[in-house]
Amino acid sequence: MTSIEHKTRIVATIGPASEDPKILHAMILAGLNVARLNFSHGSMDYHRYLIQRIRTAANVTGRRVAIMGDLPGPKMRIGDLAEEPIELLRDGTITLTTRDVQGCADLVSVSFPGLPTAVRPGDRLFINDGFILLKVLEVGDADVVCSVRVGGELRSRKGLNLPGIDLGISAFTDQDHEWVRFAAAHGLDALSQSFVASA
Repeated sequence: MTSIEHKTRIVATIGPASEDPKILHAMILAGLNVARLNFSHGSMDYHRYLIQRIRTAANVTGRRVAIMGDLPGPKMRIGDLAEEPIELLRDGTITLTTRDVQGCADLVSVSFPGLPTAVRPGDRLFINDGFILLKVLEVGDADVVCSVRVGGELRSRKGLNLPGIDLGISAFTDQDHEWVRFAAAHGLDALSQSFVASA
């Protein structure tokens, strides 16, 4: 059977839920042709192990699978919640604060101390991989009051994204440099980077 080279790629993140050889084989046979490694989670030893697993599965199936490393970049996260999960309801309000507090349904700490100076009323903020959408209502010295535009379940340490907002921080960190060297040493096919503000 002849394999047709397609320009479209099917990308899937490989990790604890998909590292088993049987699962990898099934994913590749179903069309996976780019395996994404999320360098934000796991050690270099763990990712070295995943690279070996992916390459073995590709060889067994006889299919070409590119490996892409996703660089961590600067991480902005919400802090710890006193009880979890919490449910953020549409049209409710929540305050994001740079103060160190145990979070609850109406007050959550953030790891980015520059948040109050980076945002303005009307800006959109995303939490939990974009599943929760907030709109900035008011900005204070340490607090940012937001309305919940799209609600959802929230747990501790979820990511905070501010698309289109200049954060005044480099999108490429010292840790990213280490991961680029790792990727080059292990022959990865591609790298991806989040939080790029300009090119």
